[in-house]
Amino acid sequence: MPSNAEVYPNAIVLNKKNILETSNESNKFQKKTYKIPHGYVVKTTWSRASKKQTICREIDYINAVPQFHIKYDSNFQYVVSSTKSVTNAAIKYEPLLKPGTKAKISGPILFGLQLDSIRKAHESRKRGNLIKPAINCTSSILEKRIKKLAIKIQSNFKNDIKRVYHQSDQVILDNIKFSVNKKDCFQVSCGLENEINRTHQFRSVVKADYQGQISRESYQELAAVEGNLPCKNSVSNERIAITDNMNQLIKISLVNMNRRDKLEEALGSDESEFRNPEITREAIDIMGIKKKVLRLSDTTIHLRVSSDECNVECKIKHVMITFMILNHKEHHHHADYHYTTVLYPQTEKYNILEFILNPFFNELQSLKENELEAAEILWNFELYFSSDWKSLAICLGLNGPTSNYFCP
Repeated sequence: MPSNAEVYPNAIVLNKKNILETSNESNKFQKKTYKIPHGYVVKTTWSRASKKQTICREIDYINAVPQFHIKYDSNFQYVVSSTKSVTNAAIKYEPLLKPGTKAKISGPILFGLQLDSIRKAHESRKRGNLIKPAINCTSSILEKRIKKLAIKIQSNFKNDIKRVYHQSDQVILDNIKFSVNKKDCFQVSCGLENEINRTHQFRSVVKADYQGQISRESYQELAAVEGNLPCKNSVSNERIAITDNMNQLIKISLVNMNRRDKLEEALGSDESEFRNPEITREAIDIMGIKKKVLRLSDTTIHLRVSSDECNVECKIKHVMITFMILNHKEHHHHADYHYTTVLYPQTEKYNILEFILNPFFNELQSLKENELEAAEILWNFELYFSSDWKSLAICLGLNGPTSNYFCP
């Protein structure tokens, strides 16, 4: 008896290996006409001890014609064959088994065609012929296969942990990772995803993407080799959500440089939002008192305004105006405490600076002369200006830092 055989309650031995071994030529005809594959072998054993007998039945195909063989005796040296049917082969074998008997043997039963394992082998073989290779499947079909495989693995995992771990142990299957054809790698997350951790992960990726200026193609290459990275669409959606949230918290106005008459309209209403008591109170509380930048004992806010020209991406010239609260002495050189107020793509020119900064200077003058009331405290301002000589000369309307106005 072969080592890969299985013994069934009805004492019929099935060699599964031979069932699955088929030639390309015979398999072509088997798809159209026959359910039994080429090289089909079944062994049957009955009785015990000295009366024990074993016969071997085989089904082969020669030129698309099935050949039914029954081999018997100790070494299967005797063969009964038929090209008609399994029943015809059984009829030929009956007188050889018990001469003179009138008993009839069922051909399908003798060849084991009624076995449940045979039926399952037929079905699995049929399904195997219908399943397409992964290289020929669409993304939707691959996704369905991944989900189906993940569900089966989860089900088996739940059953297996009961035999390995104690019932009080909490064993969780986090993810499933596998590859197809040694190149397509898939990772499936199992269970409920922690929404907070997912949001933190997306925001961290957005921050790294922004600071490192990672292109879309480069990120896709990274995500292809590292399955833990979120997909580019998820990162893009998180970036959009952050932008929308910041637009609600911080008002950003876009000004058309060619429409100077529409400047006030572009920046908003005539009433400045700096005078909105709710906004000023929140700004003083969050930026000032809570961070210990401002002190109630000192109601003077030292505000520094800086201007300079810089290169932003691909060497494009930009002019930026920033401000900083100098009361926070420990973070004068920390970038997170410098706030950008104006940013536009141009070189430093007096007429453009005058046009862009006019509303901003009006607000600064108002803060300096009228002070600011917030949290029932009247805050006064000391203004400072920091820039290089070139920028300072342009802001003063000069052609350059000449010796007439600047010390050599």
